[in-house]
Parts: sequence; C-alpha cells; structure tokens
Amino acid sequence: MTHQQQLLEQFAAELDRRRRLEKRLRLLDAIHNTGSLTAAAKLLGVSYKTAWNHIREMNQRCGSAVLDTQAGGTQGGGSQLTATGKALFSLLRIQRNGSQQRLADKVPALRFSARNQLPARITSIDTSGVIAKVGLAIGQLQMQCHITSSSIERLQLTVGAGVYAIIKASTIELSADNKALTGSNSNCMPARVSRCTSSSHGRELELTLGDGLSLALARPFDIHEDEWIYQGAPVYALIEPEEIMLATSA
Repeated sequence: MTHQQQLLEQFAAELDRRRRLEKRLRLLDAIHNTGSLTAAAKLLGVSYKTAWNHIREMNQRCGSAVLDTQAGGTQGGGSQLTATGKALFSLLRIQRNGSQQRLADKVPALRFSARNQLPARITSIDTSGVIAKVGLAIGQLQMQCHITSSSIERLQLTVGAGVYAIIKASTIELSADNKALTGSNSNCMPARVSRCTSSSHGRELELTLGDGLSLALARPFDIHEDEWIYQGAPVYALIEPEEIMLATSA
C-alpha cells in the first residue's frame, strides 16, 4: 500500500470515529454536483468559512489538494474535485458502508437493510490506484466493486475466489433506459420488476436479473414513475461500485 493510500484510509477511518464522516461526505458531494464551494456551502446551510476550513483540513490530512479552484473572471470561477478529492470521496462512501455493515452484524434486527447478498466470483483485482477495483462475476453478470486496498489484504482476496457481494436496498437506483449512463462508472444491469409494493411512504421492489438472481430495493415514492415502474416492467438497475461491500465465508 502506498503512503498516499495509507493517509487517505487513515483519515477516512478517523472521520468515522469522530462522527464527522457524513458531513465531509455531503460537502464533497455538494461540490461535485454544483461545481462551486460557495454554492455547496449555501446548499448545506453552512458558512463559506466553515466549508473552507473543512477543505483545508482535508488538504492537510490527505497530503495534497482535494479541490481545484479557478478564480472568477469572464468565464466565471468554480471548484472541482481533484484526483485526491475523488479518491477521498470514494473512500468515505466505502468507509460509511463498512461501518453500517459492522453495526448490522452486531444488531441482527438491522440486517434487513443489507439483505442483498449475492454469491460472486472475483475476476480481476486492480490495486494500482488509491481505490482497489475488483471485478466480479455474479452469474452471467459482470460488475465492478471499489473497496480499500487494505481490505484486499484483510480479506485475502484473490482472482478466482468466491465472495458475497452485499448491496443495501436503499443504494440501488433505477432507470427506464441506459441512455443517461454515458461516462458513468455505475454498474448497469437489465432487469425486470417481479414485485412492486407502493405507498405514500415509498416503494419496495424486487428485481429479477436472470440466472435466478434477484435484488430487493427501496426508493421514495414518486407518482410520475408509475408509468415505467410497475410489476413486469423492464428496467435498469444502477449500482455505484462504492456501494458494494464484499464478504467472505471464512
């Protein structure tokens, strides 16, 4: 593991212990979506100074800048996540999911939220970057999972090994088609809605992926989605690589 990897993983774990992970994650996500630190601070309801102090701490702890900031002018200014910022953003999501899974292991009543546990086989492992990229074969489906490099060592993962891919029901997105996925890193899988239960509180769905595999997911209710989310409807399931946790039977 490189020194940069160690710095980022240690910082993510520390933020988790200090219960500050979620706030930093929301800040990086807001910057990514708005392209502006000022707009991100306004969106989160904090002052620019507070947001900048958080960014400055991240810069110091990560060993390099997490933001590339352009000054204003005729073309306008803005802020974008650097490679380090994107790596930290991914690590914070991975750290959050790992913490939630450890809590679920201790409290059986919480395991329902991570009920998608799919048997998989590792087809590739890439540890050349800060984030380890693991290729998975789940039946006939090919997926990619992003985890920490230390998890590769801790779980003793190797190509060809069998694992379980654990996916929380609330992290799966749906799309009526795959046209909006150009340039996306999301795992995109064609599926069919085999069960649909809707109420004003939300939807609970079960998707059939083929090979006898199924996914359960939950999402907020939106009446405008009734025209394409219904029992028997063809859809695409979208899963971010950082939202997949790996577990071994050992």
